[in-house]
Amino acid sequence: MSSDSESTNIDLLMYERHAALIPTGMQYIAQFISFLFHPLFILSYGYILLAIFNPFLFGEANTERIFSFSGKTGKGIWFINLLLFSCVIPFIGVLLMRMLGMVSSVSLRTQDERKIPYVMAGMFYMAMVAQNSTNTSLPMEIKIFALGATIALFVAFFINLFSKISMHTVGMGGFLAMIIIIIARSYVGAEPLFIFGILACGLTGTARLLLGAHKTADIYGGYFVGFLSQFIALQYIFSS
Repeated sequence: MSSDSESTNIDLLMYERHAALIPTGMQYIAQFISFLFHPLFILSYGYILLAIFNPFLFGEANTERIFSFSGKTGKGIWFINLLLFSCVIPFIGVLLMRMLGMVSSVSLRTQDERKIPYVMAGMFYMAMVAQNSTNTSLPMEIKIFALGATIALFVAFFINLFSKISMHTVGMGGFLAMIIIIIARSYVGAEPLFIFGILACGLTGTARLLLGAHKTADIYGGYFVGFLSQFIALQYIFSS
């Protein structure tokens, strides 16, 4: 048996043993939180929050027009494009891998199962960043969010070769950084977002630990990678 296969079996066995110790109700709550703050959704959340708290960055006076498909601009297509490249297409790719038996679950519970999906998602994220770079009307903050998410994804891929870093907390670390950027760029009313971001980060990390999906070091490492990647993107875009 190869070392990759042994590692996969050990990961799955640990997951099953841990799950057996957690009450069923608690597992359902942890699974719901894990789904709600799935890393594939985080970039879309950042886009929506920026549109709510500072629609002027999109050249609009209200949030509704940012998601509208009518009028001369039809800016709703920007969000659909981001949603497709950052969430829908990568998920369909993982779903196809599950149907073909390439992974045991769409949850990608082991290090080995995550390698190909990370590369696949990274390709779509890079395509999204390249496409965004040509859109001069798109807020700079969205370009930062997309680039930061792409950097975080590839850093996580590298770390995953040695340790099963939590992509959920990578996403949440990036989400908290997005919130800080949104607060800095908004005029009023965005400060409670910071408290929400801290709580969301804590709940997500706790959920992943309760489910036995990661070790504590993988949780904190994910926060660090996601958070730092957004500010690397911020520095790069504003200095270029």
